[in-house]
Amino acid sequence: MSKHFLSSELGLKIASLHPLGVIQSDISSMDKLTSCELNRLITQETRREGDANDMGHLLPLIFNSFDPANLPATDTLVDSTNKPLYDTTTKQWPLALPRKGEAIEKTFPFFLNNLTKALLRSFPSLGTFPPLWYGSSSTVPVESEHVQRKPDVCLSEHTELRWNTILVVAELTTTSYTPSIPAGKTLDTKAWLIFREQPWRRFVLSLSFSNNYHELRVHVHDHSGGIVTPEINIHENPDAFKRVMACIVFGRRDCIGFDLTITINPKMTSLLSGAFWARNIKGLPKRRSRAARLKPRKLSSLDAQIVLTQSHTLDTQTKFHSLPDHLPSPDEFANEPEADSTPLVDAPDLKNTDAEVDDVIGQIAVNENVYNLLKVIFCNQGLVGRGTVCYLARRDGEEFIIKDHWVKGDKSVVLNEVEMLKALKDIPGVPQYVEHCLVEVEPGKVDDTQMYRQKIYNSTQGVYRTHVRLVLKPRARPLHEFRTRKELVKALCDIVLIQKRAVEEHQVLHRDCSLNNSMIEDTEYGSRGALIDWEFAARITSDDMYSAGGTGTIPFMSVSALRAMGKLNYQYSQGMKSVKELKLATDHSTPQKMPKIKHTYHDDLESMFYVFAWIGIMFKGPMGEERCLEDVVDRDPDKMEMWLPERWHGTPEEVTQKAEAKHYFFLGDSMKQCIGEQFAPYFQKLVPLAEEWYDLMSEKRMKVEFDEVVSLFDKHINALPDEEDSDELSKKAKRLGDGKEGKNDVTPAPSKRTKVEVSL
Repeated sequence: MSKHFLSSELGLKIASLHPLGVIQSDISSMDKLTSCELNRLITQETRREGDANDMGHLLPLIFNSFDPANLPATDTLVDSTNKPLYDTTTKQWPLALPRKGEAIEKTFPFFLNNLTKALLRSFPSLGTFPPLWYGSSSTVPVESEHVQRKPDVCLSEHTELRWNTILVVAELTTTSYTPSIPAGKTLDTKAWLIFREQPWRRFVLSLSFSNNYHELRVHVHDHSGGIVTPEINIHENPDAFKRVMACIVFGRRDCIGFDLTITINPKMTSLLSGAFWARNIKGLPKRRSRAARLKPRKLSSLDAQIVLTQSHTLDTQTKFHSLPDHLPSPDEFANEPEADSTPLVDAPDLKNTDAEVDDVIGQIAVNENVYNLLKVIFCNQGLVGRGTVCYLARRDGEEFIIKDHWVKGDKSVVLNEVEMLKALKDIPGVPQYVEHCLVEVEPGKVDDTQMYRQKIYNSTQGVYRTHVRLVLKPRARPLHEFRTRKELVKALCDIVLIQKRAVEEHQVLHRDCSLNNSMIEDTEYGSRGALIDWEFAARITSDDMYSAGGTGTIPFMSVSALRAMGKLNYQYSQGMKSVKELKLATDHSTPQKMPKIKHTYHDDLESMFYVFAWIGIMFKGPMGEERCLEDVVDRDPDKMEMWLPERWHGTPEEVTQKAEAKHYFFLGDSMKQCIGEQFAPYFQKLVPLAEEWYDLMSEKRMKVEFDEVVSLFDKHINALPDEEDSDELSKKAKRLGDGKEGKNDVTPAPSKRTKVEVSL
């Protein structure tokens, strides 16, 4: 039996590691990357032999809340002119057939909307407008500043299509379906984009109409891979087709992947979207995409025909994504619905009297408690993996951090972070555990990705994930939102001391020290550094060998860790060669057992140097004011690769190169001067600290000790003033992402002689 590698197991996600310029300009590259993430993780369902009406395992499970008994008989469905939608003589949906001279991407959504309208008559006492199908994105990319993709058909409540408001996408093709056809690949990529903009979803549901648009398949992507249902011939089996489309349009939102234990106000999604697209590793130069310059899309004539039957006076943005739709009667289809209309299903009660409309973006349930969501703090996107979203939340006037994520394993092994937090509770700067829950889809039924699979293949063993929600205190701000140089250096020192106590008192390694996990906590006695995200922390072993998964984030990983990951990536790339169909789950291949790599506290200490240097170069000053390297005077595009963060940041395929670049940085000639040349003007007073730290790392070949680094910090902390220019600080005292950055950085571009060439 052969073995295969899972890129997700290495902890190297395309969402957080690939430069945007690579993804946005090359469709085939992104399709290839999503295919790699889904290696042997697409489950192709089968139906019972001889049973053409069998819909497989997935659809009855996710649609179980929808009662199809109220649906009208197929032969009674008529359009607005009372013409039958389904021809019982030819056994066809005439509107679904291609029309000569008209693009199928325009005619097919018209057919789907007519079907929606006909089904709507079965719900005479229901509330608001249903979402509609649009084909306008088939020729013009969906509005996005970063990634240009053109889904054939989209289901949305909004005429202006964006990835943060699209509910379902559908692809149309004349060819027979296989996961490797363009329609299959592009659905993987579009699911990735929807997850990125709507990370609170449990799964993304999409559709393909293949074989001359006759065969419908439902595709579901979650954080363990994908599922493709058996085909439904829409003409030969119209009842099954009707039921699927009714569930998607009229069913509860959990039918299409939303989580009923969390609500997000769509009115806020346009504001949230910018935060999701901001790099987890901020500030790298990026190209401005053509999509950012596009004018708002005009609807096609066929789109308009169905839209214009509505007044659209209802502000659909006041609804919450996870709450079920309320549908109007046919006579009220063009009018605003009654305020007291009866809902299709009971909505989950997530009321919290602590809510303040002006700052609440949604609500979330943890056990018996309901928290108001105030802000998305962090979002780790991608298809396969943890899907972590961290929220700032409030309950009873008190603020909390809620971490919502998918942990590999069943409920007996997913609580490593909870156990670590309880073990380290006596260390200041480690988050305080408040409560946690295993999220349930219904009482007593934990939400895990395994239950959606019809069969557990050898290639999918051990890749399933459980939905975990963790509540922590206190609220902390990112390290780069420091207020003074002294606060920054002191916070760095505190984080090193946290590492030291965890190692020496509890024999625990963090293993993922990065800018994202380095924070500042405000207390009644002042501020202090904090280290979060202990999910991959491990008890120290006698041989210092640990699972490679969760080892770190590329720009902040140590030379040793990068080299080890480079070897694993090489094995992975070799294992991918000569494989014809990469994505399908199979019994003929098993996941390569996750190898172990060596990791010590020296690696975590080395990571903190990169965090410090990154802030000094990539930010202008306090309060998270970012620095755009492209705005530095005397900038020569040929020199941009000389910036240290760009030398350290890269794709999973480049980890070996990044390891050698970091190695050369510490041990090569004339590299120390890069620090002074590249640190922003505000940070020039910290260059002596950075250079002394560099000398220590160089002399010890990166094997420095806790006390050596703490002593260095203490020396410089004592020399820094407690207060800085209040006028300067007040100008910069704004939250991350508010206002426009100035372009007053007068640092000269780094000199040509600092260029590093690494030959591999």
